[in-house]
Amino acid sequence: MNHIPVLLKESVNSLNIKNNGIYIDATYGCGGHTKLILSKLGKYGKIYAIDCDIQTILKYKILDNRIIYINDNFSNFKTILNNKIGKIDGILFDLGISSFQLNNSKRGFSYMFNGPLDMRMNQKKGITAYNLLKNINEKKLSDILRIYGEEKYHKKIAYNIKKNISNNKLHNTKDLSYSICSSITKSNKFKHPAKRSFQAIRIFLNREIEELKKALNFSLKLLKKHGIISIISFHSIEDRIIKCFMKKYSSLNKQNIYNKLPLTEKEINNFYYKNNKRKLKIINRIFPSKKEIYQNPRSRSAILRVAQKI
Repeated sequence: MNHIPVLLKESVNSLNIKNNGIYIDATYGCGGHTKLILSKLGKYGKIYAIDCDIQTILKYKILDNRIIYINDNFSNFKTILNNKIGKIDGILFDLGISSFQLNNSKRGFSYMFNGPLDMRMNQKKGITAYNLLKNINEKKLSDILRIYGEEKYHKKIAYNIKKNISNNKLHNTKDLSYSICSSITKSNKFKHPAKRSFQAIRIFLNREIEELKKALNFSLKLLKKHGIISIISFHSIEDRIIKCFMKKYSSLNKQNIYNKLPLTEKEINNFYYKNNKRKLKIINRIFPSKKEIYQNPRSRSAILRVAQKI
């Protein structure tokens, strides 16, 4: 199955591509967004294409001297792009996992294919999902499923996973899926019973929430004035983080000036200037069309949020 980028045109159009601008595709994946950005860029434009998974970069590499490939986590913006502070015209994040990764049974991301319990985005770093499940205690596992998967049956699933590992009955994604499915008494007919738990384990294992928070905070320094940040999320936790980030930096600081009175008129104006200086302007929130959801069901949960540095 070929990877179909979700909200492709909407996310790239939201960047308002400048002819010779500098852009970051923070989640290169299969290169769909980068390819469309390139089609709008001039001869001297640049794209920094970042992905922690070297396999996707190698498989979907585009030969174009306007692209600079970086095999790293986007949370390392400060290290890998420190010399570009205040120079970036737009940053694009697509936080979904690619079909290339999901359909590769050896990666262990999918409950649909049997394979080793790996789930690492970067297979050169960190522990595998199997080692995580083997060594973590039941209470902590239950918390992971509840927090990152919002799984109703988190306690029972955690109990069965640990029991099956102890009894040497859990070795691969098929075994994990069975442990999860056998723990759920009532499931959503539109979602596989193992979806939430697989997602939760992957998010925790790859520290995806922490990585996102770190990247968002530094992205403001990278963007030049009027630069755009465009983010596609597929998970309610991720979307809440993005929403809070954009609201935090687009809202006025409501410090109580009354505690500082009496002040002169000039002092009052200076106070509001210093304490109410916003960094972002929220531009848009976009959902997939019915047509896109029909053509690409995985887009159903996607939300695109766009903001501009001011």
